[in-house]
Amino acid sequence: MLAAAGPFEAVFDLEAGHQRPTRIRQVFFHLVRGGELIVVDAATALAPPTDRQMLADRGRAEEASAAVWAGLAPAAEERPDDIRWRRAVASIQVRQSHLVLTASRGTSAKIREEELDSFLAARGETFGRVLARRPGSTVSNPAAIRTSESTSARRQKTRFEAPALSLREYVRPTCWIGQVVTKENVLLPDTYRHIARARLGNRFTNEMAPRFARVKQKGEVQDLPGRWFHLDSEFRGHFGHAMTEQLSRLWAWADAKDRFPDLKALILVNRFRTTVEDWEYRLYQAAGIARDDLILFEHPVRPERLLGATPMFSQPQYVHAGIREIYRRVGDDLAADGPDRDYPQRIFCSRRHTKRSATNTAQVEDFFAARGFHIVYPEDYPLPEQVQMFRSAADLAGFGGSAMFTMAFVPTPKRVFLVSAETYTAQNEAMIAAIQGHQLNVAWCRPQLVEPNGRPVRAKLQAQFTFDQHREGAFLREILDTH
Repeated sequence: MLAAAGPFEAVFDLEAGHQRPTRIRQVFFHLVRGGELIVVDAATALAPPTDRQMLADRGRAEEASAAVWAGLAPAAEERPDDIRWRRAVASIQVRQSHLVLTASRGTSAKIREEELDSFLAARGETFGRVLARRPGSTVSNPAAIRTSESTSARRQKTRFEAPALSLREYVRPTCWIGQVVTKENVLLPDTYRHIARARLGNRFTNEMAPRFARVKQKGEVQDLPGRWFHLDSEFRGHFGHAMTEQLSRLWAWADAKDRFPDLKALILVNRFRTTVEDWEYRLYQAAGIARDDLILFEHPVRPERLLGATPMFSQPQYVHAGIREIYRRVGDDLAADGPDRDYPQRIFCSRRHTKRSATNTAQVEDFFAARGFHIVYPEDYPLPEQVQMFRSAADLAGFGGSAMFTMAFVPTPKRVFLVSAETYTAQNEAMIAAIQGHQLNVAWCRPQLVEPNGRPVRAKLQAQFTFDQHREGAFLREILDTH
């Protein structure tokens, strides 16, 4: 693994062949700024210059041919990666028979979760070590998923295979706002929410190539003594991401805290959330993190030691069976504080904002209210009361999204009804349903793919939609009115 040995001042590519242009892109980003990739004897394979003016300056002709050969010349149709590749190369030269590419900037290699153990073994304990491991698991929901008619909706899954989990300790890494964790020349896997995707991405980094990126942030980094547990999120302070991505790392917290009694959990501010809300403190307290152990930072920090855990939940690819115990423990703790009152048997979780909402929300609410559903906005209730409400109901319904995620704290199987656009591709609800055995019913609605100004909707996942009383309504009436 080049990332374990890099970065490099110079790299020599000695092997000719048709895969050479592709390989130089993969190797080039391991260079430091100003470093050189020497493609040995590549100039002999370049197309000969034919233009008369270029013949007058053979060096210029060779370099122009080299640019075409290396994919550095602009093309009629270009992908973003092609543009980034050209910008990453400061210069291209032909020296004798060799092609020499010089790096315009340094980049960081993305280390994948499945590569981390071998990477740490290669770097040694001055970089980091693995403290604990858990085997992977398979989760299968015995309850079938029922859906309405759809032309393009993604199939909701009932079976998920999770990888093995690791708790590791890094020596003096840097934690940046937005969940970004770097050390030396690499971006650690703790940077990424969707760790099983083919291409890793974080909006707080600039993509350079499929396996490389650069941190967007600049500024002074504060050194932190002691050991810290990485609990930050790309969307820190968002309930849905806390329920799935952040809670799912806390399988390692209790043992780590026993091993290192002074351990504290580290989170950072982001653009819209500069404080820790009461619900965050209460959620993590239920998971075993005392309020005084959850520390918020306003700037990048460099812990003396940082503990990072593989998440048990990474949609849409997998959910680990072990998260069931986390959800049960947290749910029980919260429910114990819920008010003792009568709760409705049927609830529909509605939505006030326009993101991923129905254009006819009132009609949807009326449809469910006519069938005995109590219309609620979960954010209006403290977490303990939300948990009691979800646990007490027989049927749970709502628009797809984080308002429905409290069903993770419901350990007994329920019937769940989602109303969503066909462009809603997330698997969160299906994954939670698989963990708890909930029976999922999805009413797929036609999305609004054009803005009022006539422009196409860019973020289709967030598209609004219209509930069709005849199409989706018929699907729901058949289930709700007969059972």
